[in-house]
Amino acid sequence: MLPAEDAPGYRVLDQAGQGGFAVVYRAYQERLDRVVALKVLSVDRVDQRTMRRFQRELQLTGRLTGHPNVVTVFDTGVTRSGKPYIAMDFFENGCLRDKIRKDGPLPLPELLRAGVKLAGALAAVHEAGVLHGDIKPQNILISRYGELAIADFGVARVVDSSEISVTSQAFTPLHAAPEVLTGRPHSASTDIYSLGSTLYHLLAGRPAFHNPADPSIAPLMYRVLSLDPPPINRPDVPAPVFETIVRAMSKQPESRYGSARELARHLQALQARLGLPVTDLVGQDPAPAPRPDLGVPLPQSASTGFPSTGHHLPPTPAPGHQPTGGLVPPAPTMPPAGSASRTGRMILIGGAVAAVVVAGTALAVHLSMRPSTTTTTTPATTPTAGQQEPIGKEQVAALAPRQVKVTADQGALVELRWSLPAGAREYPVVVQRSPVEQGEQAITPLSQGTTSARVAGLDPDSGYCFLVGVPLRISETTTVAWSKPACIRGAVARSTQ
Repeated sequence: MLPAEDAPGYRVLDQAGQGGFAVVYRAYQERLDRVVALKVLSVDRVDQRTMRRFQRELQLTGRLTGHPNVVTVFDTGVTRSGKPYIAMDFFENGCLRDKIRKDGPLPLPELLRAGVKLAGALAAVHEAGVLHGDIKPQNILISRYGELAIADFGVARVVDSSEISVTSQAFTPLHAAPEVLTGRPHSASTDIYSLGSTLYHLLAGRPAFHNPADPSIAPLMYRVLSLDPPPINRPDVPAPVFETIVRAMSKQPESRYGSARELARHLQALQARLGLPVTDLVGQDPAPAPRPDLGVPLPQSASTGFPSTGHHLPPTPAPGHQPTGGLVPPAPTMPPAGSASRTGRMILIGGAVAAVVVAGTALAVHLSMRPSTTTTTTPATTPTAGQQEPIGKEQVAALAPRQVKVTADQGALVELRWSLPAGAREYPVVVQRSPVEQGEQAITPLSQGTTSARVAGLDPDSGYCFLVGVPLRISETTTVAWSKPACIRGAVARSTQ
């Protein structure tokens, strides 16, 4: 636990969690005799940009106070050391991700009930002019009464706000919409995708595109951009429920539900058709009451008693379809758990080899600076109808990020800046760090044209090296223009070729 902050009127009991910008403590509020979650900025130096982001989070969350499925803000203030804090409702039952890990996938009635509540909460968020930007099971908390609430508006943005900068906004690739992975901005539709992905996770027990045999980020991004969600092999899940989730996760934003409220009404209709209690939808609903059928055929399955078919969805891309503009980095692979020490882990990305030396131990990192020479047979997304011309070494080198610098080292959080050649500014950007702990993502995708990032969750006692890349092509083989490494705390990157 980090040294506890002293907030007047609160007594810190223990640390409950830590994110990129803040530490969350379980604290006792003396005046009202209750336990709260105290969220305190974790950075040592609070600059204006960080303060604006924190204040925006406060304003957005406060705007939604009172909704039963959105975390409530109680109080705000500044600690004795000058750090801002927010006091919020404390959810002692943790999050949905923890529940799934402990108890397994949700039963169908519980899933539909949760879906209506969460879609209704997301509708209220959008109707308040807010985008969440990071809907996922770990950002959905469970109260002592079993009620769900959307939390962590740390990457939320005001719709059409002129204050939004182009600097990095981290998100979770497991539940991010395909267009976000290619550098396009968040929207109400990307939140709907993330909610659909979350519902899939709750039914299947894992994210749709997670592969335990290859959890690295590049093949994950390829699956998100190119493949359909795999079937959920549960006899109690009728086809229309699965297809509802698949529609929310459509590759094309226009094929998803037009609003979170529309998704909520569709889930209510499924409840009615399955003979389940219909969950109330909180908030204003100018549309007519949902009809149970919604035009969805629900024939009964003789073996399970549940509907088994339904073909009301728009067609989705065939497996292997390569979306236009889809760009990802090459595939890092991790060795089996326990095969190396923290500073000796191997990250394989393909291409020219470099070794990162941390505390005297060499860590091999492969930096892809070599163009892909493999053609792919995909639907016609280029003038050559699936035939991709190799990208030359000179073009790759010309688009590589320049002058990568660590501008601030605050222990657990590091700030990076770099410059981009003019031709690279229309591509998304990725940041890789090494070494990484087992289960962590080595590569973080950022928005198009990003020139700065904050890397959080680092070990203050370890050395790190950072690379910035511009993905130039997505396919089963990929091409990335990588920068030279920037290293801190004694870590050294040296070529082995």
